[in-house]
Amino acid sequence: MADMSGQDPSEIIMATVDEERKGTTFSGQVILGIHPKGGQVVLFSDFLIEDYKGELTANLATDGDITKSIDLGELDHKNPSFWLPIPLGTDTSPYNTVVLSDKKSKKKILTINL
Repeated sequence: MADMSGQDPSEIIMATVDEERKGTTFSGQVILGIHPKGGQVVLFSDFLIEDYKGELTANLATDGDITKSIDLGELDHKNPSFWLPIPLGTDTSPYNTVVLSDKKSKKKILTINL
């Protein structure tokens, strides 16, 4: 897991994921926090995606609404622990979900409540 030292633990927003959607299993932790090498990030820790054939993208969203979101980019299926940077200067307070969607079809696959 990333070193988030120096950050008030009460300010680290985290969700534990154990979901099955459309034959795909998602498990692990998703953390909205500060990474010492990357600034504000969404960290996927021990995040496993089983039985998904396509590519997934992640959005930091308000109430699961992709139209009110920040595109964080593509998920790394091969590595269970990775982080996606949030653009510098972004106020993350209105964002309370991470939405995973299919890269090609843009369909929502999973909404993670933080």
